[in-house]
Amino acid sequence: MDSPSADHLLYHKIHANPKSGEWLLMIHGAGGSTRTWKRQIEELSSHFNLLIIDLPGHGQSAAMKDPEPAYTFDSIGKTIWKVVDHHNIDKVHVLGVSLGAIIALNIETQFASRIKSLVLAGPIVQLNLKLKIIASVSLTSAKIIGYHSFYKIAARIVMPRQNHKTSRSVFIRESKFLTVNEFKKWTGLYKNLNATLLYLFSAATDIPRLLLVGEQDHLFLKPAQAYSKTMPHSVIEIVPKCGHVVNIERADAFNESCLRFVQRMV
Repeated sequence: MDSPSADHLLYHKIHANPKSGEWLLMIHGAGGSTRTWKRQIEELSSHFNLLIIDLPGHGQSAAMKDPEPAYTFDSIGKTIWKVVDHHNIDKVHVLGVSLGAIIALNIETQFASRIKSLVLAGPIVQLNLKLKIIASVSLTSAKIIGYHSFYKIAARIVMPRQNHKTSRSVFIRESKFLTVNEFKKWTGLYKNLNATLLYLFSAATDIPRLLLVGEQDHLFLKPAQAYSKTMPHSVIEIVPKCGHVVNIERADAFNESCLRFVQRMV
């Protein structure tokens, strides 16, 4: 069900399941939108209530009045949570993909008492030297070649294989809805990203979390494996023949793992 938002709320969709009291708050990745969850809606909504949000500047949230002049992870988390409160939802399970996984973790620090579990797909745990160099060169070149061209290059770097083509194409297509100003605000978050990641992934927590990572996620798999070994209450599942965006490339595996994990939390 479309839930046309008030001017002060992010655009969102609700898929209600009257038989369930459980809610999944679903947060897409950079350049995505509510549309990038289409492979999950039928399966997950048959078990749970879904609240799917367009991040600021993305999808139909781009039409919000008085957008923030700059973004922080805290401000994004609070903006998302306004939607949760608007619908009088008490507690949620949070699903986040890529950048959405970072936002999910930040929401955990802000509203821990109302988070039942986390599913982090393609989580960006840390930036190694290779990633720091890629990010630095890419952001510099973006100012020259344009942010949309930069995003195409970034998508190719993160999702390089032939079997990543669908997810790569989806995010390149969806990114066209972002304005240059929005690109600048979102890439501005990357300046202190490593410090943010260190804080979020080292925070003590007893909230259960599932990490879903593709075995071909060449930039983020190893850090996710290392994190899962040291963090209590975390489980990692590695999805075969899959790259960074598990919910698109292997929707069947993603849905099955999410259902199995969240149902254990109920």
